[in-house]
Amino acid sequence: MKLRSVMAMLLAVVMLLACASVGVAAEAKTKVTIWHTFTKDQEAYLVKAAADFNALSDKYEVEVLSQAYSGFTDTVKTAVKNGVGPDIIFNYASEAAEYVDLGLVADLSQYIYSDENGIEGFDTSLAQGVMDGEVNGFSDGLIHYLPAYTTGPILYYNATLYTELGLTVPTTWDEVVENCKVIKEKKNIPGLGFDSLTDCIQMFIMEDGCGYIDTENKCVTFNTESMKAKIQWLVDCVNAGYFTIASSGDYFSTDFNSGIVASYIGSCAGYPYIAPDGFEFAMAPMPATTWYPSWNRGPIVFYYNDDARAEGAYEFVKYFISADVNLGWVKAVNALAPYSWTKELEGYKAYLAEDTLAIKSLNAVSAHLDIAGSLPSVTGASTVRKEIVNAVKNVINNGKTVEEAWNECEILCNAALKGE
Repeated sequence: MKLRSVMAMLLAVVMLLACASVGVAAEAKTKVTIWHTFTKDQEAYLVKAAADFNALSDKYEVEVLSQAYSGFTDTVKTAVKNGVGPDIIFNYASEAAEYVDLGLVADLSQYIYSDENGIEGFDTSLAQGVMDGEVNGFSDGLIHYLPAYTTGPILYYNATLYTELGLTVPTTWDEVVENCKVIKEKKNIPGLGFDSLTDCIQMFIMEDGCGYIDTENKCVTFNTESMKAKIQWLVDCVNAGYFTIASSGDYFSTDFNSGIVASYIGSCAGYPYIAPDGFEFAMAPMPATTWYPSWNRGPIVFYYNDDARAEGAYEFVKYFISADVNLGWVKAVNALAPYSWTKELEGYKAYLAEDTLAIKSLNAVSAHLDIAGSLPSVTGASTVRKEIVNAVKNVINNGKTVEEAWNECEILCNAALKGE
Protein backbone atom coordinates (compact mmCIF):
# COMPACT_ATOMS: atom_id res chain seq x y z
CA MET A 1 0.00 0.00 0.00
CA LYS A 2 2.84 2.34 0.88
CA LEU A 3 4.51 1.65 -2.46
CA ARG A 4 1.26 2.38 -4.28
CA SER A 5 0.84 5.61 -2.35
CA VAL A 6 4.37 6.71 -3.16
CA MET A 7 3.88 5.86 -6.84
CA ALA A 8 0.60 7.77 -6.91
CA MET A 9 2.26 10.78 -5.35
CA LEU A 10 5.12 10.62 -7.84
CA LEU A 11 2.66 10.34 -10.72
CA ALA A 12 0.76 13.36 -9.41
CA VAL A 13 3.98 15.35 -9.14
CA VAL A 14 4.97 14.37 -12.70
CA MET A 15 1.57 15.42 -14.00
CA LEU A 16 1.76 18.74 -12.16
CA LEU A 17 5.20 19.38 -13.55
CA ALA A 18 4.02 18.48 -17.03
CA CYS A 19 1.06 20.83 -16.74
CA ALA A 20 3.30 23.54 -15.39
CA SER A 21 5.74 23.11 -18.26
CA VAL A 22 2.89 23.32 -20.75
CA GLY A 23 1.68 26.48 -19.04
CA VAL A 24 5.15 27.99 -19.17
CA ALA A 25 5.46 27.09 -22.85
CA ALA A 26 2.11 28.69 -23.61
CA GLU A 27 3.02 31.80 -21.65
CA ALA A 28 6.31 32.02 -23.53
CA LYS A 29 4.46 33.10 -26.66
CA THR A 30 4.53 36.87 -27.05
CA LYS A 31 1.02 38.23 -27.49
CA VAL A 32 0.22 40.59 -30.36
CA THR A 33 -3.19 42.28 -30.57
CA ILE A 34 -5.01 43.70 -33.57
CA TRP A 35 -7.84 46.20 -33.18
CA HIS A 36 -10.11 46.65 -36.18
CA THR A 37 -13.47 47.89 -37.45
CA PHE A 38 -13.89 45.53 -40.40
CA THR A 39 -17.20 43.98 -41.42
CA LYS A 40 -18.19 40.43 -40.48
CA ASP A 41 -16.79 38.67 -43.57
CA GLN A 42 -13.60 40.72 -43.51
CA GLU A 43 -13.16 40.02 -39.82
CA ALA A 44 -13.61 36.30 -40.49
CA TYR A 45 -10.68 36.32 -42.91
CA LEU A 46 -8.51 38.33 -40.52
CA VAL A 47 -9.30 35.91 -37.69
CA LYS A 48 -8.45 32.95 -39.94
CA ALA A 49 -5.17 34.56 -41.00
CA ALA A 50 -4.28 35.12 -37.33
CA ALA A 51 -5.14 31.51 -36.47
CA ASP A 52 -3.06 30.18 -39.36
CA PHE A 53 -0.13 32.38 -38.32
CA ASN A 54 -0.43 31.26 -34.70
CA ALA A 55 -0.32 27.62 -35.80
CA LEU A 56 2.93 28.29 -37.68
CA SER A 57 4.60 30.36 -34.99
CA ASP A 58 6.15 29.02 -31.81
CA LYS A 59 7.00 32.54 -30.57
CA TYR A 60 3.97 34.75 -31.17
CA GLU A 61 0.22 34.64 -30.57
CA VAL A 62 -1.99 37.08 -32.48
CA GLU A 63 -5.38 38.08 -31.10
CA VAL A 64 -7.99 39.92 -33.21
CA LEU A 65 -10.37 42.28 -31.42
CA SER A 66 -13.29 44.10 -33.06
CA GLN A 67 -13.87 47.72 -31.98
CA ALA A 68 -16.60 50.32 -32.40
CA TYR A 69 -16.37 52.22 -35.68
CA SER A 70 -17.35 55.57 -34.21
CA GLY A 71 -14.37 57.36 -32.68
CA PHE A 72 -12.03 54.48 -33.41
CA THR A 73 -8.89 56.51 -34.14
CA ASP A 74 -9.38 58.64 -31.02
CA THR A 75 -9.88 55.51 -28.92
CA VAL A 76 -6.70 54.00 -30.32
CA LYS A 77 -4.68 57.17 -29.75
CA THR A 78 -5.72 57.42 -26.11
CA ALA A 79 -4.97 53.74 -25.50
CA VAL A 80 -1.59 53.82 -27.24
CA LYS A 81 -0.49 56.94 -25.33
CA ASN A 82 -1.40 55.17 -22.09
CA GLY A 83 0.49 52.03 -23.06
CA VAL A 84 -2.59 49.81 -23.24
CA GLY A 85 -3.39 49.99 -26.94
CA PRO A 86 -3.15 47.47 -29.76
CA ASP A 87 0.01 46.38 -31.52
CA ILE A 88 -1.58 46.71 -34.96
CA ILE A 89 -4.39 48.67 -36.57
CA PHE A 90 -5.25 48.98 -40.27
CA ASN A 91 -5.24 52.56 -41.49
CA TYR A 92 -3.50 55.03 -43.78
CA ALA A 93 0.05 56.31 -43.69
CA SER A 94 -1.26 59.71 -42.61
CA GLU A 95 -2.60 58.14 -39.41
CA ALA A 96 0.73 56.47 -38.66
CA ALA A 97 2.42 59.86 -39.09
CA GLU A 98 0.50 61.18 -36.08
CA TYR A 99 2.56 58.91 -33.81
CA VAL A 100 6.04 59.38 -35.27
CA ASP A 101 7.17 62.39 -33.23
CA LEU A 102 5.73 60.73 -30.12
CA GLY A 103 7.95 57.69 -30.68
CA LEU A 104 4.95 55.38 -30.50
CA VAL A 105 5.29 53.52 -33.81
CA ALA A 106 7.71 50.69 -34.48
CA ASP A 107 10.60 50.94 -36.93
CA LEU A 108 9.72 48.27 -39.48
CA SER A 109 12.76 49.11 -41.61
CA GLN A 110 15.09 47.22 -39.27
CA TYR A 111 13.15 44.03 -39.92
CA ILE A 112 12.29 44.49 -43.58
CA TYR A 113 15.95 44.85 -44.54
CA SER A 114 17.43 42.35 -42.10
CA ASP A 115 19.27 39.28 -43.36
CA GLU A 116 17.47 37.09 -40.85
CA ASN A 117 13.78 37.86 -41.38
CA GLY A 118 13.60 40.54 -44.07
CA ILE A 119 11.33 40.79 -47.11
CA GLU A 120 13.08 39.85 -50.32
CA GLY A 121 12.38 42.18 -53.25
CA PHE A 122 10.58 44.71 -51.09
CA ASP A 123 12.02 47.83 -52.77
CA THR A 124 10.44 46.96 -56.13
CA SER A 125 7.21 45.45 -54.81
CA LEU A 126 5.06 48.59 -54.81
CA ALA A 127 4.23 51.40 -57.21
CA GLN A 128 6.89 54.07 -56.92
CA GLY A 129 4.43 56.74 -55.84
CA VAL A 130 3.21 54.57 -52.95
CA MET A 131 6.75 53.60 -51.96
CA ASP A 132 8.06 57.18 -52.02
CA GLY A 133 5.02 59.10 -50.82
CA GLU A 134 3.66 56.74 -48.18
CA VAL A 135 5.93 53.89 -47.12
CA ASN A 136 9.12 55.99 -47.13
CA GLY A 137 7.41 59.33 -46.60
CA PHE A 138 7.65 59.62 -42.81
CA SER A 139 9.55 62.53 -41.30
CA ASP A 140 12.10 60.33 -39.53
CA GLY A 141 12.96 58.40 -42.69
CA LEU A 142 11.80 55.07 -41.21
CA ILE A 143 8.95 52.73 -42.17
CA HIS A 144 5.98 52.53 -39.77
CA TYR A 145 3.19 51.28 -42.04
CA LEU A 146 2.75 48.92 -44.97
CA PRO A 147 -0.17 48.86 -47.41
CA ALA A 148 -2.26 45.70 -47.50
CA TYR A 149 -4.83 46.60 -50.14
CA THR A 150 -5.74 49.29 -52.64
CA THR A 151 -9.21 50.71 -53.06
CA GLY A 152 -10.59 54.02 -54.20
CA PRO A 153 -13.71 56.11 -54.65
CA ILE A 154 -16.06 55.38 -57.55
CA LEU A 155 -19.42 56.69 -58.75
CA TYR A 156 -22.55 54.73 -57.85
CA TYR A 157 -25.58 55.93 -59.79
CA ASN A 158 -29.27 55.16 -60.22
CA ALA A 159 -29.23 53.70 -63.72
CA THR A 160 -33.02 53.55 -63.92
CA LEU A 161 -33.32 57.24 -63.10
CA TYR A 162 -30.53 58.18 -65.49
CA THR A 163 -32.32 56.36 -68.31
CA GLU A 164 -35.67 57.94 -67.45
CA LEU A 165 -34.20 61.46 -67.50
CA GLY A 166 -31.96 60.85 -70.52
CA LEU A 167 -28.76 61.47 -68.53
CA THR A 168 -25.33 60.16 -69.45
CA VAL A 169 -22.65 59.08 -66.99
CA PRO A 170 -20.57 62.19 -66.18
CA THR A 171 -16.83 62.27 -66.80
CA THR A 172 -16.29 65.89 -65.73
CA TRP A 173 -17.54 67.96 -62.81
CA ASP A 174 -19.37 70.29 -65.17
CA GLU A 175 -21.31 67.27 -66.42
CA VAL A 176 -21.97 66.21 -62.81
CA VAL A 177 -23.54 69.58 -62.05
CA GLU A 178 -25.66 69.58 -65.22
CA ASN A 179 -27.02 66.14 -64.30
CA CYS A 180 -27.71 67.27 -60.75
CA LYS A 181 -29.64 70.31 -61.96
CA VAL A 182 -31.96 68.07 -64.00
CA ILE A 183 -32.39 65.62 -61.12
CA LYS A 184 -33.18 68.41 -58.65
CA GLU A 185 -35.70 69.97 -61.03
CA LYS A 186 -37.44 66.71 -62.03
CA LYS A 187 -37.22 64.67 -58.83
CA ASN A 188 -36.38 67.22 -56.12
CA ILE A 189 -33.57 65.11 -54.67
CA PRO A 190 -29.83 65.75 -54.53
CA GLY A 191 -27.98 64.41 -57.51
CA LEU A 192 -24.76 63.52 -55.68
CA GLY A 193 -23.54 62.62 -52.21
CA PHE A 194 -20.00 62.20 -50.89
CA ASP A 195 -18.98 59.35 -48.61
CA SER A 196 -15.48 60.82 -48.38
CA LEU A 197 -15.70 64.54 -48.90
CA THR A 198 -12.10 64.73 -47.65
CA ASP A 199 -10.68 62.88 -50.61
CA CYS A 200 -12.69 64.87 -53.12
CA ILE A 201 -11.45 68.15 -51.63
CA GLN A 202 -7.90 66.82 -51.72
CA MET A 203 -8.42 65.95 -55.38
CA PHE A 204 -9.72 69.46 -56.10
CA ILE A 205 -6.62 70.88 -54.39
CA MET A 206 -4.21 68.70 -56.35
CA GLU A 207 -5.97 69.30 -59.66
CA ASP A 208 -5.91 73.05 -58.95
CA GLY A 209 -2.11 72.83 -58.96
CA CYS A 210 -1.61 74.86 -55.80
CA GLY A 211 0.05 72.00 -53.93
CA TYR A 212 -0.95 70.46 -50.62
CA ILE A 213 1.72 70.39 -47.88
CA ASP A 214 5.16 72.00 -47.97
CA THR A 215 6.95 69.40 -45.86
CA GLU A 216 10.15 71.43 -45.54
CA ASN A 217 8.43 74.52 -44.14
CA LYS A 218 5.65 72.54 -42.43
CA CYS A 219 2.74 74.47 -43.87
CA VAL A 220 -0.13 73.98 -46.31
CA THR A 221 -0.06 75.67 -49.70
CA PHE A 222 -3.70 75.57 -50.74
CA ASN A 223 -4.97 78.86 -49.32
CA THR A 224 -5.20 80.46 -52.77
CA GLU A 225 -7.88 82.49 -54.51
CA SER A 226 -8.51 79.71 -57.02
CA MET A 227 -9.06 77.14 -54.26
CA LYS A 228 -11.36 79.45 -52.33
CA ALA A 229 -13.37 79.84 -55.53
CA LYS A 230 -13.52 76.05 -55.84
CA ILE A 231 -14.74 75.72 -52.25
CA GLN A 232 -17.37 78.39 -52.92
CA TRP A 233 -18.51 76.39 -55.96
CA LEU A 234 -18.81 73.27 -53.80
CA VAL A 235 -20.76 75.13 -51.12
CA ASP A 236 -23.08 76.68 -53.71
CA CYS A 237 -23.84 73.24 -55.17
CA VAL A 238 -24.75 71.96 -51.70
CA ASN A 239 -26.90 74.99 -50.91
CA ALA A 240 -28.70 74.62 -54.26
CA GLY A 241 -29.56 71.02 -53.41
CA TYR A 242 -27.45 69.58 -56.22
CA PHE A 243 -24.98 67.95 -53.80
CA THR A 244 -25.39 66.67 -50.27
CA ILE A 245 -22.66 66.02 -47.70
CA ALA A 246 -24.93 64.77 -44.90
CA SER A 247 -26.02 61.12 -45.03
CA SER A 248 -28.57 59.56 -42.70
CA GLY A 249 -26.04 56.89 -41.66
CA ASP A 250 -22.31 56.28 -41.71
CA TYR A 251 -22.37 55.89 -45.49
CA PHE A 252 -24.54 57.10 -48.38
CA SER A 253 -25.45 53.56 -49.46
CA THR A 254 -28.56 53.68 -47.24
CA ASP A 255 -29.80 56.94 -48.77
CA PHE A 256 -28.95 55.69 -52.24
CA ASN A 257 -30.82 52.42 -51.70
CA SER A 258 -33.94 54.27 -50.61
CA GLY A 259 -33.78 56.61 -53.61
CA ILE A 260 -33.35 59.90 -51.74
CA VAL A 261 -30.05 60.63 -53.50
CA ALA A 262 -29.48 59.82 -57.18
CA SER A 263 -25.77 59.01 -57.01
CA TYR A 264 -22.84 59.12 -54.65
CA ILE A 265 -19.09 58.83 -54.60
CA GLY A 266 -17.98 56.04 -52.27
CA SER A 267 -15.49 53.24 -51.86
CA CYS A 268 -15.41 50.43 -54.39
CA ALA A 269 -15.57 48.11 -51.37
CA GLY A 270 -19.08 49.36 -50.65
CA TYR A 271 -20.83 47.60 -53.53
CA PRO A 272 -22.11 44.67 -51.36
CA TYR A 273 -24.19 47.17 -49.40
CA ILE A 274 -26.10 48.38 -52.46
CA ALA A 275 -29.62 46.95 -52.34
CA PRO A 276 -31.77 49.34 -54.42
CA ASP A 277 -35.44 49.69 -53.58
CA GLY A 278 -37.09 49.30 -56.99
CA PHE A 279 -34.35 50.47 -59.37
CA GLU A 280 -31.22 49.28 -61.13
CA PHE A 281 -27.84 50.69 -60.21
CA ALA A 282 -24.51 50.89 -61.97
CA MET A 283 -20.92 51.89 -61.20
CA ALA A 284 -18.47 54.07 -63.10
CA PRO A 285 -15.18 55.92 -62.57
CA MET A 286 -15.63 59.14 -60.62
CA PRO A 287 -14.70 62.35 -62.47
CA ALA A 288 -10.93 62.91 -62.27
CA THR A 289 -8.53 64.48 -64.75
CA THR A 290 -5.00 64.83 -63.40
CA TRP A 291 -5.03 63.35 -59.88
CA TYR A 292 -6.93 60.48 -58.29
CA PRO A 293 -7.14 59.69 -54.55
CA SER A 294 -6.58 55.95 -54.48
CA TRP A 295 -6.45 54.51 -50.96
CA ASN A 296 -3.68 52.28 -49.71
CA ARG A 297 -4.68 51.01 -46.31
CA GLY A 298 -2.65 48.64 -44.22
CA PRO A 299 -1.13 47.72 -40.86
CA ILE A 300 0.40 50.33 -38.57
CA VAL A 301 2.61 48.82 -35.86
CA PHE A 302 2.84 50.58 -32.49
CA TYR A 303 5.80 50.45 -30.13
CA TYR A 304 5.64 50.06 -26.34
CA ASN A 305 9.36 49.76 -25.56
CA ASP A 306 8.95 46.02 -26.04
CA ASP A 307 11.06 44.72 -28.90
CA ALA A 308 9.51 41.25 -28.73
CA ARG A 309 6.01 42.63 -29.30
CA ALA A 310 7.20 44.87 -32.11
CA GLU A 311 8.99 42.01 -33.85
CA GLY A 312 5.99 39.74 -33.37
CA ALA A 313 3.73 42.35 -34.94
CA TYR A 314 6.14 42.68 -37.86
CA GLU A 315 6.23 38.89 -38.35
CA PHE A 316 2.44 38.83 -38.63
CA VAL A 317 2.45 41.78 -41.04
CA LYS A 318 5.09 40.04 -43.17
CA TYR A 319 2.92 36.91 -43.23
CA PHE A 320 -0.24 38.91 -43.96
CA ILE A 321 1.21 40.66 -47.04
CA SER A 322 2.74 37.47 -48.45
CA ALA A 323 1.33 36.58 -51.86
CA ASP A 324 -1.28 33.91 -51.09
CA VAL A 325 -2.48 35.47 -47.84
CA ASN A 326 -2.64 38.91 -49.44
CA LEU A 327 -4.68 37.48 -52.32
CA GLY A 328 -7.24 36.11 -49.87
CA TRP A 329 -7.39 39.46 -48.11
CA VAL A 330 -7.94 41.59 -51.22
CA LYS A 331 -10.77 39.25 -52.18
CA ALA A 332 -12.28 39.58 -48.69
CA VAL A 333 -12.26 43.38 -48.80
CA ASN A 334 -13.00 43.66 -52.54
CA ALA A 335 -9.79 45.47 -53.37
CA LEU A 336 -6.77 45.53 -55.63
CA ALA A 337 -3.43 44.10 -54.56
CA PRO A 338 -0.63 46.62 -54.01
CA TYR A 339 2.25 44.11 -54.18
CA SER A 340 3.92 42.75 -57.29
CA TRP A 341 4.19 39.26 -55.81
CA THR A 342 0.41 39.08 -55.41
CA LYS A 343 -0.27 40.56 -58.84
CA GLU A 344 1.88 37.84 -60.42
CA LEU A 345 -0.28 35.02 -59.03
CA GLU A 346 -2.50 33.22 -61.52
CA GLY A 347 -5.22 33.29 -58.88
CA TYR A 348 -5.09 37.08 -58.79
CA LYS A 349 -5.29 37.34 -62.57
CA ALA A 350 -8.28 34.99 -62.55
CA TYR A 351 -9.90 37.09 -59.80
CA LEU A 352 -9.64 40.26 -61.92
CA ALA A 353 -11.05 38.43 -64.95
CA GLU A 354 -14.32 37.53 -63.20
CA ASP A 355 -17.53 39.06 -64.54
CA THR A 356 -18.92 40.17 -61.19
CA LEU A 357 -20.10 43.36 -59.54
CA ALA A 358 -16.99 43.21 -57.36
CA ILE A 359 -14.67 43.36 -60.35
CA LYS A 360 -16.79 46.01 -62.07
CA SER A 361 -16.31 48.21 -59.01
CA LEU A 362 -12.55 47.58 -59.10
CA ASN A 363 -12.44 48.38 -62.81
CA ALA A 364 -13.86 51.80 -61.95
CA VAL A 365 -10.83 52.31 -59.68
CA SER A 366 -8.32 50.89 -62.16
CA ALA A 367 -9.50 53.40 -64.77
CA HIS A 368 -7.73 56.16 -62.83
CA LEU A 369 -4.71 54.37 -61.35
CA ASP A 370 -2.47 55.94 -64.00
CA ILE A 371 -3.11 59.32 -62.32
CA ALA A 372 -3.29 58.03 -58.74
CA GLY A 373 -1.20 60.03 -56.32
CA SER A 374 -0.15 60.00 -52.70
CA LEU A 375 0.11 62.83 -50.21
CA PRO A 376 2.83 63.47 -47.59
CA SER A 377 2.73 61.22 -44.52
CA VAL A 378 3.97 63.74 -41.98
CA THR A 379 2.95 64.75 -38.49
CA GLY A 380 -0.23 66.77 -38.77
CA ALA A 381 -1.34 65.24 -42.10
CA SER A 382 -4.32 63.57 -40.45
CA THR A 383 -5.40 66.91 -38.97
CA VAL A 384 -5.14 68.55 -42.40
CA ARG A 385 -7.55 65.92 -43.74
CA LYS A 386 -10.06 66.75 -41.00
CA GLU A 387 -9.74 70.52 -41.18
CA ILE A 388 -10.35 70.88 -44.92
CA VAL A 389 -13.74 69.20 -44.42
CA ASN A 390 -14.46 71.16 -41.26
CA ALA A 391 -13.91 74.36 -43.25
CA VAL A 392 -16.57 73.39 -45.78
CA LYS A 393 -18.99 72.40 -43.01
CA ASN A 394 -18.35 75.69 -41.20
CA VAL A 395 -19.51 77.57 -44.28
CA ILE A 396 -22.56 75.39 -44.91
CA ASN A 397 -23.69 74.86 -41.32
CA ASN A 398 -22.21 77.66 -39.25
CA GLY A 399 -22.59 80.71 -41.43
CA LYS A 400 -18.91 81.46 -41.99
CA THR A 401 -17.70 82.86 -45.29
CA VAL A 402 -15.35 80.79 -47.42
CA GLU A 403 -12.66 83.41 -46.78
CA GLU A 404 -13.06 83.07 -43.00
CA ALA A 405 -13.28 79.29 -42.96
CA TRP A 406 -10.42 78.65 -45.36
CA ASN A 407 -8.11 81.11 -43.57
CA GLU A 408 -8.93 79.45 -40.26
CA CYS A 409 -8.31 76.06 -41.86
CA GLU A 410 -4.83 77.20 -42.91
CA ILE A 411 -3.97 78.36 -39.39
CA LEU A 412 -5.14 75.10 -37.78
CA CYS A 413 -3.38 72.95 -40.38
CA ASN A 414 -0.09 74.79 -40.06
CA ALA A 415 -0.21 74.51 -36.27
CA ALA A 416 -0.74 70.76 -36.54
CA LEU A 417 2.09 70.38 -39.07
CA LYS A 418 4.42 72.20 -36.68
CA GLY A 419 3.29 70.01 -33.79
CA GLU A 420 1.68 72.91 -31.91
